[in-house]
Amino acid sequence: MTSFNNKKELNRIIENYVSGKATPDEIKFVEAYYKYLGQAEEALEMDINEFSDENFKAIQTKINKAEAKKRKANPFYWYAAAAVILISFGVGAFFMMNDEKTVVAHQEAKKVLDVLPGVDKAFLTLADGSKIILDDQKKGDILKSAGVTISKTADGQLIYMVNADYSSSKNVGFNTIATPKGGQYQVILPDGTKVWLNAASSLRYPEIFNGPERKVELTGEAYFEVAKNKSHPFKVLSKSQEIEVLGTHFNVNTYMDDKSIKTTLLEGSIKITNQKESKILKPNEQALLTDYGMGAIKILNVDTDDETAWKNGQFRFNNASLKTILNQLERWYDVKIDYATVPEKRYNGMVPRKSKLSEVLNMLELTGNISFEIKEGRQLKVYTKQH
Repeated sequence: MTSFNNKKELNRIIENYVSGKATPDEIKFVEAYYKYLGQAEEALEMDINEFSDENFKAIQTKINKAEAKKRKANPFYWYAAAAVILISFGVGAFFMMNDEKTVVAHQEAKKVLDVLPGVDKAFLTLADGSKIILDDQKKGDILKSAGVTISKTADGQLIYMVNADYSSSKNVGFNTIATPKGGQYQVILPDGTKVWLNAASSLRYPEIFNGPERKVELTGEAYFEVAKNKSHPFKVLSKSQEIEVLGTHFNVNTYMDDKSIKTTLLEGSIKITNQKESKILKPNEQALLTDYGMGAIKILNVDTDDETAWKNGQFRFNNASLKTILNQLERWYDVKIDYATVPEKRYNGMVPRKSKLSEVLNMLELTGNISFEIKEGRQLKVYTKQH
């Protein structure tokens, strides 16, 4: 395995490739990285600036000549090489295997036990306490009452339609949609607000919004696209904080195993309030409350793509600790993880959430002295390799 230390080193490798001075490992690295950029729109936007126009064209010319031969010889090559880059690029080191066959053998060895990725599934609890398993429901109307119709679309969204005669009713019940570990779901609320729920999350909301404010209660993580209504502010209540908006797009992460609450604004404006203070967020800013939400509100500039990647079917890590990554895997794959031996390692990268658990773990293993074992009962053991 060959390691490279930073983006300056990356540029040097690219120059070596273009000039014909690159080592075999560096050639594999550049070609796999180029291929990754050409196939992933998100990656293209994120990393394309690493290449000058001249270098990009030169690499393209060389790859076009050799591409067919390499693909025919080993169709797994591009995936394996790019996978190593994705999971570790920018950490302070990014890696390239000397022999892609090692990756294939490693992949095959891990297929004894595996865990499939999460899917769209959730439970809906109605005002009368009855529960509906949403993933068991076919498309169409799930529930019709005098004032509200709840239906499921072909792509799995839950939609509320309110009868105009019922919109002023004072006898309003509350519903709760909850996702288990290994689940996610999307709901369109009675006011037209769109909500994406991540795994192990819940949202409580009224059947209709008929008061001066539109209030919902969140646990876990959700992404909101709030329908605009200046006369009726939208509020998200979670442990230790309140978010007030008029109409905007934002992500809220309240998982308590992360020991903090993160609210990230994509567009519009929101006000964050906790027991100590209130602050206004601007686009591309994040409000961070540490100590399980009890700390002061810190405002950070962040890459919003990192915070909303889950909604777009990706894991994206930006200098993330291994424990943070494992927390995400635990929720999405519904596994139990032994954290007793988790080392202090950090990663940058991007991995599709549709990947099997073994595929994600293989990528992590290829970047350093760490290994994993999937055991019976959806147990995941972490091992630190001894030098």
